Amino acid sequence: MRTAILLCSWIVSGTCAAEMVSACDVGAKSRQRVEIIREARLASTYVYYLRQGRQRVPFFETAEQSRGESVLVQCVGKSQRVLIVSGEFTANALQGFVVSYPSIGAGLKRLDFAEKSRPIWLYLSASQVMVVSATFGYGETDAKYVLYRHVVGLEDQTEAVNELPPLAGFERVKLSTAVK
Repeated sequence: MRTAILLCSWIVSGTCAAEMVSACDVGAKSRQRVEIIREARLASTYVYYLRQGRQRVPFFETAEQSRGESVLVQCVGKSQRVLIVSGEFTANALQGFVVSYPSIGAGLKRLDFAEKSRPIWLYLSASQVMVVSATFGYGETDAKYVLYRHVVGLEDQTEAVNELPPLAGFERVKLSTAVK
């Protein structure tokens, strides 16, 4: 009986050891390892963290804002590897981000996004990352797509577009939208 009570207390408290979900060596020639860690299971949710070396930070500002489910993690790109994460967190939309290590500029870069559907395309170059989500007629625009853009040295941009960006100078990656 005592064992059952302790087991139930452990399950309810959500305390369990952190587990590594995925790792990605982001960048081109010089790469940086970034890991996805989750812990504190509660029902079908976990609190998610990014870890680089010994530094571990919640996905979003706080641990509670980083509690999510249906989280999809992908490490993609041929010449320039990036980590892309999307999932159901505290917002009324799918939230996510891309972590890149551009060959132009210093340090890891992060591009955040939030849409009704998961991103379908990612465009990569030495100094730029673009994330494209289809709107399917939902949301704040009549355009077919919403494009999130990070250019090294500039402010991040979001724009509604009806056509996919041109391929010139980019590697285009088709993203998975299915959570395994």
